Order: sequence, then structure tokens, then C-alpha cells
Amino acid sequence: MASPGRTPRRRGRREGEPVSRDVVLAAAKSRFAADGYEKTTLRAVATDARVDPAMVLYLFGSKQELFRESLRLIIDPAVLVAALQGPEADGDPDVGARMVRTYLGVWEAPETGDSMRAMLASATSNTDAREAFRSFMQSYVLAAVSEVLGGGSEARLRASLAGSSLVGVAMLRYLMSVPPLSELPADDVVRLVAPAVTRYLTADADELGLPT
Repeated sequence: MASPGRTPRRRGRREGEPVSRDVVLAAAKSRFAADGYEKTTLRAVATDARVDPAMVLYLFGSKQELFRESLRLIIDPAVLVAALQGPEADGDPDVGARMVRTYLGVWEAPETGDSMRAMLASATSNTDAREAFRSFMQSYVLAAVSEVLGGGSEARLRASLAGSSLVGVAMLRYLMSVPPLSELPADDVVRLVAPAVTRYLTADADELGLPT
């Protein structure tokens, strides 16, 4: 029992202890997954991370930026780059199959699937969340993938086309649960979608009809 006249100290980060961006991002990821973008507040994230709300604002500037950065905890561009660069991870020689399998793995893993559903749902219903998601895709995912493809406008277009297939599958399979796509085993989805992704990433520019 606390002594009379003394207020018990709140347990958490000690005064003067450095604030970790990773701790705040982890708290934000969980909060966005639980409450969605609109209902999540910087104060709630600060409470979860046991920091002052002003520190969250100082570190990230806005809720939109916090949302964008927390997406990196779910979709790591480095993982997609690794899938592009070689078959070492799963032994699959087909680049499209590696990309689709890696992407589906993000949606189906317990630690990331719920967050992906909540964040994509937010991006389709809230203007600020949509802008943050768009910026994340452009600045991190498409930039990383297009660099592996050689960089430049053609590589970025190829990455965007491949991404459109993956996001479309995610929308119908995981967010809207539209059968029969939502009911197929993941291996079947990989087999069916991979050829299109491979074509976008590797086919001759003239065959694809890419603008010159």
C-alpha cells in the first residue's frame, strides 16, 4: 500500500530513458489493427507505448505518417526483394511464384494477417489512410522492387502491374472473402496467379505492350 499523501508512480518508461521508435511503431501497429485508422488516436498509441503523446507527435509528425511507417512492420520490402533476387528461401525457380507465395504469407501469418486486413480496410475507407498507404507503396515497396528490376520508369511500371495483381487477390480473398478465390488453398492461388506476375516482371517490353 502506498504511503498516505503519496501518489503511486505509473509503471512504464523511466524518466529520461530514451524513447524507441520501434516501441511506438509496435504499439501503433497493434492499435491500428484493433481499432482501425479513424478510431486510433496518438494519445492511445502513446498510452500503449508508455510515452508522452507529444513524443509520438515529435517522432512521426502526424497520425498519417505513423500509419505509413507502421506498415513497414507488416510488409517488409526487404522480404519482397529477397523473393525477387533468388530461390534460396523456398527453392522455387519461378520469380512470380516466389513473390505470390511471399505476399500470401504476410496475409496468412497470425502475427500480420489481422493487421493487414485492418490497414487495407482503413485505406479503402479513409482519405488520410489511403494517402499513407499509397505513399508507403510508392516510397518503399515499389521503389525497392523496381530497383531490383533495374530501376527507371519501365521497372516501376512492371512493379506496379505485378502489385495490382497481388493487391487485387488480397482484396477479394482476404478483405472481402469472395468465393471461390477465398476458399482455394494458398498453393492453388500461387499456381494460378504466379504466371501473370512472372509475365509482368520478366516478359519482353514489346510483348507486354509497355509504352516507349
